[in-house]
Amino acid sequence: MQSQAQKTPDPLLASELVNRYADNIFYNTKASGMAIVAIDANQRIFASRGVVRPGSKQPPAKDSLIRIASLSKLMSSELMVKLAEEGRLKLDDPLSKYAPAGARVPTWNGQPIRLINLATHTSGLPREQPGGKAMRPVFTWPTNSQRWAWLRTAQLKSAPGQVASYSNLAFDLLGDALAKAGGKPYPTLLQEKVTRPLGMKDTTFTPSPDQCARLIIPAKNPSPCNNSLAAIGSGGVYSTPDDMGRWMQQFLSSDVQARSSHVDRLQTMIYQRSQLTKVEGMDVPGRADALGMGWVYMAPREGRPGIIEKTGGGGGFITYMAMVPQYSVGVFIVVARSNETRFTPMSDGVNNLLTEMIGNTSGSAQLAASIMAN
Repeated sequence: MQSQAQKTPDPLLASELVNRYADNIFYNTKASGMAIVAIDANQRIFASRGVVRPGSKQPPAKDSLIRIASLSKLMSSELMVKLAEEGRLKLDDPLSKYAPAGARVPTWNGQPIRLINLATHTSGLPREQPGGKAMRPVFTWPTNSQRWAWLRTAQLKSAPGQVASYSNLAFDLLGDALAKAGGKPYPTLLQEKVTRPLGMKDTTFTPSPDQCARLIIPAKNPSPCNNSLAAIGSGGVYSTPDDMGRWMQQFLSSDVQARSSHVDRLQTMIYQRSQLTKVEGMDVPGRADALGMGWVYMAPREGRPGIIEKTGGGGGFITYMAMVPQYSVGVFIVVARSNETRFTPMSDGVNNLLTEMIGNTSGSAQLAASIMAN
């Protein structure tokens, strides 16, 4: 017999919860369009609000094309872990091992940048590579050759592993290293090892005309539907709410599918905040208490459970994925920006939704007590 805390969530209540929060988040973010995918144990619930483009009356759909922006980093980390499991690399390999011929990788008093430093924002590299044209389309610069050329004269801001400072540049260099280690172009590796096995048919760096016709057009800062191969590791992935739901499902157990075997390693926290001398750019949806490979952990506080999350933004989109794997609940949300859109109402709304979803069983009181005790 199931205990109260293990009873199946009420499907009607779960749907009502998600739609109530969708209304609230859409109103408070002042978005032009929004889509949300919530997983509550055996249920996957989709909701959307607003329109796919200014002047349209069509709401975002499950197959609307979106930019997931920095959630791309989570797929880079997944690819890195899978290549490590195949013996093609080690997480503590130095970046220089996978550098192009003749390239230089800066060190700190002889201490190298390692792949794990790139994946945890502890490389000592800047957030963005200096230079580049103003107002350029997102995720089109710097290219592989441009970033390796810049690296020849670069200096690190801190010793690798000492300071956490958010870096898109680091993840693009990680993408370059993964392609070298895997012996194939990065998009090919991502398709073979991440997207194709999960049936993510619309997840790509090079959208087709049909896919571009489905791209949501934000009211603010839209970017053309170009290839985003320059930003392979950091932010260039196009996807859909449906595909992102498929990807998120692997982290959450259901009656018909256990949490995938490799995701425990994917969501392992590498650094506790107390181990680092400084943390910069990691606290957007809440205090980052521990850092993993792209993933961030926010410890329980103010009535919320411990949450594993990642934020993203670019090309007029802001994105957020957050989950509490031990309770098999997770949320992915994408917002198309207007001139007034802000991130915090979205992330706070999602974090509160997760908290309520956990209590969505006949044993809600027992679950809530368990959360507060941990």
